[in-house]
Amino acid sequence: MSGTRGIFGLNDLIDLKLYGEWVSLEDVWLEPPSLNTGYFGGHPTLDKVDFATDTLSNLPDLNPHPGAFGSTESSTAAYFGGGSVTTVDKVVYSTDTISALSGGLPAAHNQGTATGNNTAGYYAGGLGHIGQMAKVLYSNETISSVPGAGLVPGRYVAAATGNQTDGYFGGGWLPGSGSSIDKLNYSTETRGLLPSSGNLSLARFWISAAGNGTSGYFGGGYSSYSTVDKITYSSDTTVAVPGAALSLARNSLGATSNNSAGYFAGGSGSTTIIDKIDYSSDTTSRLASADLSTARGAFGASSSRANGLSDLKETFDNSDNRFIDNNKSYNTGYFGGGAPTSAQMDKTNFTSDTTVAVPGANLPSGGWGHAATGNQTHGYFGDDYPATVSMDKVTYSSDTTVAVPGSNLSFARSFLAATGNSTHGYFGGGGYPTRYSVMDKVTYSSDTTARAPGADLTVARHNLAATGNSTHGYFGGGGYPSPLYSLIEKVTYSTDTTAAIPTANFGTTRNRFAATGNSTHGYFGGGRPNTTTMDKVTYASDTTAAVPGANLSVGRTAPAATGNSSSGYFGGGSLPGSTSTIDKTTYSSDTTAAVPGANLSVARSYFAATSSRANGLSQPPLPTPTPQISDGSTPNTGYFGGGRTPSPTSTMDKIAYSSDTTTAVPGANLTGTRYGFAAAGGSAAGYFGGGYSSNHLSTMDKVTYSSDTTVAVPGANLSAARYFPSAVGNITATYFTGGRSNTGSYYTQLEKIIYSSDSIAPVPGVNLSAARYRMASTGNTIGGYFISGEQQWVGDVSTAEKVTYSTDTITAVPGANFTSAARSRSAAGNNTQGYFAGGASLQGILSVFDKLTYSTETTAFLPGVNLSSNTLNAGATGNSENGYFRVGNTSSSFDKLNYSTDTISPLPSGANLNVSKQKDAATSARENGLPTTTPSPVIV
Repeated sequence: MSGTRGIFGLNDLIDLKLYGEWVSLEDVWLEPPSLNTGYFGGHPTLDKVDFATDTLSNLPDLNPHPGAFGSTESSTAAYFGGGSVTTVDKVVYSTDTISALSGGLPAAHNQGTATGNNTAGYYAGGLGHIGQMAKVLYSNETISSVPGAGLVPGRYVAAATGNQTDGYFGGGWLPGSGSSIDKLNYSTETRGLLPSSGNLSLARFWISAAGNGTSGYFGGGYSSYSTVDKITYSSDTTVAVPGAALSLARNSLGATSNNSAGYFAGGSGSTTIIDKIDYSSDTTSRLASADLSTARGAFGASSSRANGLSDLKETFDNSDNRFIDNNKSYNTGYFGGGAPTSAQMDKTNFTSDTTVAVPGANLPSGGWGHAATGNQTHGYFGDDYPATVSMDKVTYSSDTTVAVPGSNLSFARSFLAATGNSTHGYFGGGGYPTRYSVMDKVTYSSDTTARAPGADLTVARHNLAATGNSTHGYFGGGGYPSPLYSLIEKVTYSTDTTAAIPTANFGTTRNRFAATGNSTHGYFGGGRPNTTTMDKVTYASDTTAAVPGANLSVGRTAPAATGNSSSGYFGGGSLPGSTSTIDKTTYSSDTTAAVPGANLSVARSYFAATSSRANGLSQPPLPTPTPQISDGSTPNTGYFGGGRTPSPTSTMDKIAYSSDTTTAVPGANLTGTRYGFAAAGGSAAGYFGGGYSSNHLSTMDKVTYSSDTTVAVPGANLSAARYFPSAVGNITATYFTGGRSNTGSYYTQLEKIIYSSDSIAPVPGVNLSAARYRMASTGNTIGGYFISGEQQWVGDVSTAEKVTYSTDTITAVPGANFTSAARSRSAAGNNTQGYFAGGASLQGILSVFDKLTYSTETTAFLPGVNLSSNTLNAGATGNSENGYFRVGNTSSSFDKLNYSTDTISPLPSGANLNVSKQKDAATSARENGLPTTTPSPVIV
């Protein structure tokens, strides 16, 4: 089927049709766009702007509470909050309805502001210098405080905007007019002040802001300004854009955006004007076709496409529409019933790995001991204990459940199992105390159930589990207290027949367990007596094998399971006391881990689960990455490889920046042991070159981030074997220079690796001003800097030289020289500044930091900022927010430097490398200002 994706010709199409590999109409899916509208709040009315036509309509029945200064948004709803009260009002875009959230903000953010991403909104600042920050989590609409992230010193009448990774809070009264901008990182919920290069062009308050996924625009302000400043998120730099100035100077206005334009409306002076900023040209014009329905100021505004929301692949309801019938496929699972909670229904969001209770979907029949299955739109929960015939139907689009008597089972029984395809569900076995082999077939289109005698199980049993794909169902195990069963039986849906398949039997008896799977494999996990065991059925061969790496995190009896095409979710069960734990099994790696954020709302066992994406149900395909086109964000990880332990090593460790945890990635180990080498790269791969093992090396290894694999690329080998070269890279190429040979000679030649061809060549006539090695190097998207090192015949130096990527030239930059000569320093940075730490000099081994500001090409000593231990020859890398420095001469630990605040702290042991080492090297897909996203794929 993969051959039907991407670019293909007519001959390919004919072949695919002939061999039956063409995509069926059922498997064609559309991603519904978010609504292209914006909302301007304010009391006593709300206005809605259609961005496609730039026309306005008034919604008189939608009245957010007075003074709702802050507003945030997901792809489906706006949240107007703050003002003189703590209320948060929710406006649903698709229905134009408003309601207040059940919980309020921890404090009234009067004259505060707000922004957020597609997961949560953040409210900050306010009159009285409120130093708090509040968070609304959209998935369950709960409100909480965010400790330590409050704006300092407590801005109010400021403005906020951002993208899907960071929020920017700028201007305001501090007291006194302010020009600084605070940046909130959503993944870590930490806030820091941007350097002066990020400041607004002039201090002001009563300001407003809007933006898309790449830039934010801050406009207007008190007393009366028309100025508009533009902040570029990739570099955190801000400049005035005169062509984008507002048509009328004013303050207290509201602003929102879609991906192509910002809309700044109303403001002081009783104006109804709406100005539109065209992001492609940075020009502003007044909307002739639209004014606010009433003049207003100091209000919030929102849109389903602001702050980069329109760049997201999926809308927040986690659904895609099937072309043939416009039915949706929801990326969620439903866990219903159970002991002791009976009717409880929980909904797990597979995108965010979070779970919330959905009371409207509680099972009308209550009870426990259910079985469940379903299709893309509905789930069916049948029977309960004590034995009944009841069938309840949950509608995914509305999160509601009703009893469907026409689908009742043919007779009462408990502890049966169920699976099915997109048209029918099969409920088999069960009973208590008598055991049955009966198979009932539910027809979804008519909500009716009938016996399917030909599909009866060959052995009567209960406490079994079932899963399958679109053509077959697999019913396995069962029994208790005896006899117990290891057999698996296969139901063929096209003929409604069942047969035993001994090749698929479990290696041991299984009962009171759960099962789910995708189109190719089924996973059976847990069971009595409180086992963690996971067995995997391969449908193509009808064989079963234990997969220990996928074992549940804790043994349990009577859990429930469902999932999507990539992962299975096993929830609840008895330990013997009931648990709420949910484990996630990743099919591609056959690994399982607990996901605490997805835990059930109530601990329980003997219940059931279903999903619109389990068991091979047709659903939207995943993007197909190619070498040129990836499927979204670049990896937010760093790779530390090689070094001495004290013997030379080839090991590779990968640190996840979002969680500050490190794991070994054996598949990415270097092709040979070595130390004293250099590493750099682009968004897709890193290059590790040179070094020493038993002799000096010219070897170049390439680690591909998407697969965590490393291969030698001989075409990119350095022109000569050398020890301690230096390297820096940008989006298209990496540059290596310097180093020392086994004869003691030093190198000056600059060599360039072109990523597209994995080839290296000298840059003619481009050399360092003097031969040296043990230099420190980092840079941004414009140029790379090679600083300090040991110069041949001279010793340690502080010299700084810059390679400009656009011209492939090297120049001296005296202003960037270090404050003192040094060698063997570590370096990391983002698009605006580079940081150099540790090293050795005449004073000994160091822990100090120097900071290079790229805009001025000046380096300054950072007093009070030190590594936690004196360090030399250590790997360092990072992303756009933080630098990660291995600390100590031979160690496994890290210090983390926050670029926005120039503060450093040791990381906990979870970030440690798997082995202590020295003379290692590191690189990352997000270092040196590399972009955090790559172009989205086009699926044909």
